[in-house]
Amino acid sequence: MPEADEKNVAETAVAQKLSSIFLVMTEPNDGQEDEFNDWYTNIHCHDIMRLQGSVAVQRFKLSPYQLRYNRKYVGPRQPWLCIYELNNSQQNLDDHVRYCFSDAMPISSALNVDTGEDFYYVPVVPGKTAVECFNARGGHVLLIRMNIKAGQEAQFIKWYREHYQPRLLKLIGFGDGDLYRAAEIQLINRAPTYEFSAVYHVDDPMVAVESLDSHLAQSKTILDCPHVEPGSIGIACYSPISNRLTAEQARNLPLAQKQLEDRFRENMKGRRLTPDSVDTFKVKPE
Repeated sequence: MPEADEKNVAETAVAQKLSSIFLVMTEPNDGQEDEFNDWYTNIHCHDIMRLQGSVAVQRFKLSPYQLRYNRKYVGPRQPWLCIYELNNSQQNLDDHVRYCFSDAMPISSALNVDTGEDFYYVPVVPGKTAVECFNARGGHVLLIRMNIKAGQEAQFIKWYREHYQPRLLKLIGFGDGDLYRAAEIQLINRAPTYEFSAVYHVDDPMVAVESLDSHLAQSKTILDCPHVEPGSIGIACYSPISNRLTAEQARNLPLAQKQLEDRFRENMKGRRLTPDSVDTFKVKPE
């Protein structure tokens, strides 16, 4: 094959890789919070970062600072959020299906599998990867999630990007952020709870949430947008409970951290889920 043709093929293959942020909302079974967090932070995040296509991961928990005057919009219910940054979502999905429940990706029985949600999201702005749009800062994040009336997705995106997002980015405490929509490929066998998710970095969660609370008392906000399905909005602020871990770091852990991971794995024996205990993963099409 001529050199120019080989270059074109390679560039096409790279362009076809779907970059996404993988938003995972979880909670433990009653009385198993410590075991759940030990597994998630010290084992599961490491396992996912060792899959092809992974870039970085960070775990969060609901901040003490949430909407007060508009508290009915706080949600969803799960207190733990994990944000994975991926540069190849299809490979991530395939590897999930291949390795999940194996020794390469054990799942703790402390995880409440009935309430978990995990969905891939891609930026609505064309020409940027999800990793670029997310532009990780390692601090607090605020998510605004919603569903859109049928047939009004294009109008909503235009309104949000051109009119609403500039207003939000002027609020005190808000850093950069962007709007994402659920990807066409997903890991689990149900429609995403939220079709659209906006993710914002905030430096001071108390100030940012109070600023947003006051903003939502005005007109022409996300609460009265004619394109949004009434009752579908979920807004929540999260604070980090782990440092941002890159794929390179997970593959080259310091000895002490690797020993800690190995100890937690050893302690998992007899407390792992099996494929028969959960039926949520898609099978890769033939």
